[in-house]
Parts: sequence; structure tokens; C-alpha cells
Amino acid sequence: MSMVGSSASRTKSDSNCGEEGDEGYEECKGSLRSVIESQIIPRLLQAHASFSASNAQTFNTAYDPDRAEVDAFATLCVQASAEGATAFVKRLQKDGVNNDDLFLKLMAPAARCLGTWWEEDKTDFTVVTLGLLRMQQLTHELGYDYHEGPQDAGMVRRVMLAAAPGSQHILGLVMVSEFFRKEGWQVVVEIANTDKEILQAARNEWFDLIGLSVGLVEQLPTLANLIAQVKKASRNPDTPVLLGGPAFYSSDITAESVGANGISLDALHGIKLAAALVDPLKRVAP
Repeated sequence: MSMVGSSASRTKSDSNCGEEGDEGYEECKGSLRSVIESQIIPRLLQAHASFSASNAQTFNTAYDPDRAEVDAFATLCVQASAEGATAFVKRLQKDGVNNDDLFLKLMAPAARCLGTWWEEDKTDFTVVTLGLLRMQQLTHELGYDYHEGPQDAGMVRRVMLAAAPGSQHILGLVMVSEFFRKEGWQVVVEIANTDKEILQAARNEWFDLIGLSVGLVEQLPTLANLIAQVKKASRNPDTPVLLGGPAFYSSDITAESVGANGISLDALHGIKLAAALVDPLKRVAP
């Protein structure tokens, strides 16, 4: 619990949401809880669906981890090295635990555990994000992909929000996602730490808009290439890409120079740009 314990003594003022009692404090905490419950856990759980048949062996159906085991796995997921979490899962597989139980009884509770640690100020958002990234990375390492999303445009506008690889934070995305939901969008927050994972997400489902958050100025030189690849991979051949994040606060870079369709410096501006970029009357073919 070293990474969790190291931040356990933080004061409320060190929280990403400010101090308890501040305006928006509970909403900020609730936003993370909402994303974990409504998006991150379901997308982790969906990963096993297409592999149920190939996993038809003799299983340890009695697997029922206690709180200590879930906490132990969550702790491994926030450590600097991925080896511990990977070995933990592989050991369970070797013992006959099936994939359904791994996701339903271990990963989902562990994701909730990370959210609880943050809500109780036992850790910071960077640690929570690392843990969630690690869980998603495990699903990819085990050979799982997501294919459950819509393949064509529907009546509801859909947006995928992701952090450019290297940023490894989703706090801004969590907050922005709430604004999109309030405006009637269906939002997918994609936790990805490589270009490949972002491209796969864009390829697997239909999105009317893709938003990329860029946290570091050092990421800007490779941004044009990432945007070009995202647009090429996207299931929607006309997907606009909207940019945002701290990297643009002090940069004079333009959307056109990197092949994007707009740059937003705050959530409200982003919502307005998104509405202008995605015309609901032109989304669905007659």
C-alpha cells in the first residue's frame, strides 16, 4: 500500500476537488464515481464477452475474493511496474479462475476500490488513473477488445474523450464528460496509454466526435500524426477531432496546423464547438 499510504496524510485542500464544503466539491467527487460505475467498469466487463466460448474449460467456480484480496490487487495496479498485477491475474487463471469471475469479482470491485480511496482522500487522482490504466492494459494483454458499441450513426450524438498518450490523467476528461452528458451526448471516456489503444477504440465504435486532451507541451510535435491516424482509423469517416487540455494554454498552435477541427480551453467552449461541428440533421442518412 506504499503508493496509497504515501498520500493518506494529505489534507482536504490537497484534493483535486478542493476542500470539502467548497462549491462543486461533491459534484467533482461524484463525477469520478459516475464514470467508474457507468463507463470504466462496464467497458472492462464487456471485454470478456466475445471470449466466453474460448474460455470453456474446467473452472474454479468457487472463486470469491474477499476485501483483502481485492485491495491487494488494486494496490498492485497502482505500482510503478505492471509485473505484479499481471502475475496476480495469471496466477488466478492458472488456478482455474475463469475470465468472467476475474472481471466481475476482481477487476470491477478493484476499480470501485480505487474510486473509494480517492473519495476518502486516501490517494490522489494520478494514482487512481494509473490503476485504471493498468486494468485496461491487462484486458489488452489478455487479448480482449471492445466491440459492443454501435457501428453506425444513431439518433444520439456520441463522443469519445481520451487523453493523448503520455498525459495519463483523466480528471479533466471526467469533468468535461459531465458537461457533454448534460447536453444530451452519449460519452465514452477511453482510458488509453498508447496510440494503438486510442486507434482501436475509434475503429471499434461509431463516434460523431472525438476529443483529445493534451496535458504536456512536449506532446504537441507528434499530435498531427496522432490526429491523422485517428481520423483514418475511425469507423465514422467524417469524424471531427476536438482538442483541449493544459498544453494549449500557453501555445499559439492552431487546430488547422495539426489537422484538428477545433481547440477548446474550457468545457463550455468545448460544448459549443462540438455542437457546431456535429450537425444532428446531417448525421443519419435518409
